[in-house]
Parts: sequence; structure tokens; C-alpha cells
Amino acid sequence: MSIATELTAAGNPQSSAFRLEEDGDLAVVWFDLPGEKVNKFSSAVMLELDALVDVLAGMSAIKRLVFASAKSSIFIAGADITEFTKVTSAMEAEKFTRFGQQVFSKISRLPQVTVGAVNGPCLGGGTELLLNLDYRVIADDPRASIALPETKLGIFPAWTGTTRLPRLIGLTAALDMILTGKTIDARRAKKIGLVDEVIPAPILLEGAKAFVRKMSGKREGHSRTHIYIEGNPIARKVIFNQARKSVIEKTGGHYPAPLKAIDVMELGFQEGFGAGLAAEAKGAAELIMGETAQNLVRLFFMMEDSKKDAIDARPVKVTKAGVLGAGVMGGGIAQLVVDKAGIDVRMKDINWSALAGGMKAASKLWRRKVERRRMTRWEMARSLSRISSTVEWTGFHDADLVVEAVVESLAVKQQVLGEFEKVSAPGAIFASNTSTIPISNIAANAERPENVVGMHFFNPVDRMPLVEVIRGAESSDRAVVTVAAFARKLGKTVVHCNDAPGFVVNRILAPYMNEAAFLLEEGYSIESIDKAMTDFGMPMGPLALLDEVGLDVAAKAGHIMAESFPERMQASGGLQRLLEDKRLGKKVGRGLYQYKDGKRTEPDSGIYKLLSIASPREGNGEEMTDRMILAMVNEASTVLADGVVASAEELDLAMIMGTGFPPFRGGLLRYADKVGLPAIVVRLEELAARIGPRFTPSSPLRELAGSGNSFYGRYQRIAGITGN
Repeated sequence: MSIATELTAAGNPQSSAFRLEEDGDLAVVWFDLPGEKVNKFSSAVMLELDALVDVLAGMSAIKRLVFASAKSSIFIAGADITEFTKVTSAMEAEKFTRFGQQVFSKISRLPQVTVGAVNGPCLGGGTELLLNLDYRVIADDPRASIALPETKLGIFPAWTGTTRLPRLIGLTAALDMILTGKTIDARRAKKIGLVDEVIPAPILLEGAKAFVRKMSGKREGHSRTHIYIEGNPIARKVIFNQARKSVIEKTGGHYPAPLKAIDVMELGFQEGFGAGLAAEAKGAAELIMGETAQNLVRLFFMMEDSKKDAIDARPVKVTKAGVLGAGVMGGGIAQLVVDKAGIDVRMKDINWSALAGGMKAASKLWRRKVERRRMTRWEMARSLSRISSTVEWTGFHDADLVVEAVVESLAVKQQVLGEFEKVSAPGAIFASNTSTIPISNIAANAERPENVVGMHFFNPVDRMPLVEVIRGAESSDRAVVTVAAFARKLGKTVVHCNDAPGFVVNRILAPYMNEAAFLLEEGYSIESIDKAMTDFGMPMGPLALLDEVGLDVAAKAGHIMAESFPERMQASGGLQRLLEDKRLGKKVGRGLYQYKDGKRTEPDSGIYKLLSIASPREGNGEEMTDRMILAMVNEASTVLADGVVASAEELDLAMIMGTGFPPFRGGLLRYADKVGLPAIVVRLEELAARIGPRFTPSSPLRELAGSGNSFYGRYQRIAGITGN
């Protein structure tokens, strides 16, 4: 009887996600979800898998099973995240979680010897499936990796993963994987005992078959469990307490999932495997219905949506790129292009000293990868050789796209664009990495303004995930989609913007940074201002951020924003006084903070003397938070009303990816909707009356609040994730 016939006889329609391929007493279970680029576990797929497992349990002629993916580039992407949007109660969430546990536990009890053959990324529920197999092998391929990223969605592995993983690889390694969601490559997976063999990618299936045929029976016990730790209640308690302390230090206690995972793991060791599974299901269900998980799931969908372009145009394939301007940013962009896009880069600047600095910046990023054993020295040397340097325009005639990263000056950018157009091909795209200058202004004198687009990277370019793609008044669809596609190839999240000073992130960030400077001028301590925002959930305070960006860079951007929006963005005078004292921030080791070996230490008390502050005082955290956050909300309302960005989701995505706005809050506008727009208007009016007119609620905000609407009610784009 065929597997399809047996499934039908078992009361399940013919299998579509799984098929069985028999080879003597061995069979391969192929996972191939039709109509999808990746394999993922939906409710329907889990029901199908459950029926398949029942059939396999009765196939006595089959002694060994290989679980494999028919998708060439991925093993299993995990659970279908849309399932989270369908759950309406904790009881329903717990029922779904328990069903997943039951299916995977049945797989662990199959009479056959089982092995998983990992050919690409294996995430979440896919990893939990692996944990319920007897053995695991993985391809010797950079794409092949294993991760449990559930905490990034506000939950934790609850299809047996949190209970099984420490019993396989040991408690410390399991905590590291689950709490961070980090990705484990093939080499590391073998070292920690997560997989049994690493097999050359071209012969993965044959190798998996040969491996499982060597196994005389099912695995009994796991060698990586350290009895002197896992079996010692005192040692366990120390490890769990240290893990809790570390999580709270890193997250401020804003993310409940890692702490719940620790609780579940600890209970599983104290009360046994079954109790651990029960705690998994109950704990995960509570988290799924919580605000943090709901916001993080919405963020997931926002990021997925950002991968698509609504513009009906075909992007140009970029095979050769250039970078104009070889500072830290230019060198970082060049490194990123080689590293991610795998194409040659020509880097130009006005002198060889600047070019040496750009090469040094690129080299530093690759050296860090070598130190972390993510590439070899030979690979680093080969990558560096793909960046060529010049002080002339030679080698730019055949560039498909150049990224301009010169100083933030309209005149300089226009000059560079004019020179490039004289040597470049007619269709070559000029992508300006400006942070505040309107693209239409840069392209005002261009011969081919349709080829000019904004491509705003954030600093540091290797770590900040956002790129704003800005359409100028005459930018063509072809140029815009090409820049967006290229940014995604570099691993960046793209937000499309229409042209305006500061675009989205810097326009909204400007009043936030200004307000922090005003608070400092009023005599509040650097520590209290920054602490107010880190307590709110920002990754660093605004004054620390000012040092990171560079006070000179911030001053230039602030000048442009003040000229563009004089009624609400006039900068505080304190910044100019700091610049006159040659305080440029982290890059010179001298700013609002002190630095040692390039690392920020304590606030510099000399700042107070410069600003004529005799005795800095601690401020009210809630008051300071309102002043800084509501200033951003007010400006965001005008950004949406002006059509700079198309939707609330895109604005929130830009603020999360570009400023680190707390993901657990769902974004700036999600936070504002939760507080309530009428309440925000009242608070802004009170601040305007007491502090100054810069807090006057904008007309769009007043109108929205007066109509009883919300940001997501008016400007939502992605259906089904509002949660209002």
C-alpha cells in the first residue's frame, strides 16, 4: 500500500506536504510544502504530519527514516507565523501548543531509527522536530544552520524544545541558544553536540542514508548532558540565577519570554520531563496572548511586507558598483557590497589619505569576522582585493550603481553628481546616502535626474538594519526599485519615502534629540536624561546617541532641519558651545561622555561648566520621557499627513530599525495609539503652555484625535495586524 493510500485510509486527504521515498528498509520523508518557497508548519501541515506518523509507526518493513527537505535552499522555516493571528484565547493557544508537542513526541517514539538531514536554515519548529529525532546531520554549507529564534517573537520554544534541548547539548549551551535566538552554523552545531555529523553538501542525502544505516538502533540517552551540573540542584540554581540576571541587564525586564523560558527549563529539571512539557504549553500560551508577543509578531509581518515593492518596474541587476566618498561610512558601504552582494566595488575620494581610511574601515569589519572565526585570513584578503581605489574617475564608466557618501553638503553632492554624469553610462544610478538633504535638491541640476535616488544608510552601516529609499521629484520607478532591491541584497530592511528634509527617521528624531539638549541646558543631569529613555526601552539614551553620531554631524543635520521647520525644530544653543570646545563625540574620545579605549564610560562633568550649570539635578523620568517621546509623536503626525511615508506600519518599522525604538512597544505610532491620541493632545497642550510653543499639537494630530480615530485606524496598510 502506498503512503498516500494509507493516509487516505487513516481519514486524512492525500498528503501534499510530505511524500515517502522507499529504499529497501530505509525511507526518506520529504517535506515539500506546495506553492511556498519554504517549508513551514501550519495547522493543516501538523495534522498531515500527525497522520503520516501514525502510518509510519505501522510500517514494520521500514527500519530507518531520513527526514529531508525538497526545498533546495532551506530545511524548515519553523511555524507558520500567521497562526499567531488566528488565536483568540490562551486556552486555544495552549491547545495548539500541546498538539505540536504530541506530534513531535510521537515522532520520538517511532520504532524506526530516525535522522534529520539539514540542507539549509532550520528554524524554530524545524529545530524542535530535529530534537525529537534520534540523530541529526548537516550540510557543510554556509547556508546550513540551526536556530530557535522564538524569543524574538515574544515566545519561547514550546513544541518540546525548551525541555529537550538542555538534555541534548547541556544546560549552558541550551540557555545560550534559547535566550538569544542565535544561529548556530554547522561547525558549531557539531562541536556542541547539536548534530552528529557534518557532511559535504553535494552528498548530504547519500551521507545521511549511510550514517543512519550504520546505527544499530535508536539512541539511548545523550552524551552532552553534564551530570555534575544538570544533576546538581545547587549548580543548576546558580546557572539559572545568572541567566535571569543577564536577561534583565540586557532587556531591562521588558521582554517576558526569556525569563519564562528559564522558569520552564528550571521546572523541567526539578519535576521531570512531563512537567516541563506542561509548563512549556501553559507558559507559551500566556505569552502568545500578551502585548509583547503581539507587537513582535506584527513587527515580523511589517518586515515581511517591506520585502515587496508595490512599484510595477523591473530592477536593474547590479554587477558592478561604486562608492563616492571613502570615510568610515563609505568604507563600510564598500565592505558591505563585497561581503553581501559579492560584487567588485570601485571607491573614489579626493585624496589617497581618505581612501586609506576607507580601506581601513572595510578591513576592520572583516578582521572582526576573522577573529570570530567566521572567515579565514585568505578569504579576508580576497575580499579586500575586490575593493579598488582611485582619486580619478577611471573605472566608473561601466558602473550600474554608485552610492554617494560624501559630506552632508548640497553643493558638494551636486558637484559630485555632475562629475559622475560626465563619465557614467546613461542608465547608471546615482544613490545618495544623504541623511537630511532632499533628493530633488541634489538632482536639481542633473542631466539625468530620473537616475538619482536617495539611499540613506544608518551608522554603523554593518549593524544598523535600515535603509531609507527616497524618491525624488523626477526619480524613475526603475531607479527606485533597483536601489530597493540592491539594499535588500545587502541584507537591509527597506522603507520607501517620498522626498522631504530629513525623510522619516531623522525628521522624527530631530525634535527628540533637540528636547534632550534642552533638558540638559535646563540643568538636568546627563545620566537622568539618558536613563529616562533607556528605562522606556531605547537601546541608548539620546545624549549617548549624540556622541555616537558625532556632535558635528548632528549639528549639520540640525541646521538643515531648523531651516526647513523653523517653527518647531530650532536647536538648543548648548550643542554649539560643545562644538566650540572641540567635543565631537566618540570618534575623538571627547563628547558628552568620557571614553577609554574607544568605549563609553562616565558622563563628562566638564559639560556642566561649559553650559553654566552649577549643580545638575535629577529629573522626573516620566516628565522627561513625555517631553522627548511626545515630541516625536507630534512630528510623526505631520510626516504621515505630508505623505512622506505611506502607512503607519512603514513609519513604525523605520523608527524601530533606524533608531532602536523599543520593538516590544510595537513602534512609535502603536505606542501613541495605546496611550490614546486625545490624551496626547491634552499633554502636549499642557507642555506648550508651560515650556514653549514647540509642543503645540500639530493640526493633523488634533484632527485625528478629534475624530476619535487612531494612527493605525487612519493609516494602516497591512490587513489583520492592527490589534486596536
